[in-house]
Amino acid sequence: MRNNSSDETIKRNYIMKYLHLIKEYEQVKRNEHEHFRYVQDFYKFYDTDRRAFLKYYNRYKQSGKHDSLLPLKRGPKY
Repeated sequence: MRNNSSDETIKRNYIMKYLHLIKEYEQVKRNEHEHFRYVQDFYKFYDTDRRAFLKYYNRYKQSGKHDSLLPLKRGPKY
């Protein structure tokens, strides 16, 4: 049986998705995107929350690392 404990597929797909969204978001902000004129249209099309996207976008821009696109630990701290 395969050991899936070190499988990075979910992380890799999550990072690829956000890198794609960031690329399109920056095109919309520069008015270079062919489909979206406003950022609101971008959020509606991808069905994403503005606050959540901007949280990861700003974190990525400040650090410049792909790992910053992954969610941090959540839940109670005991």
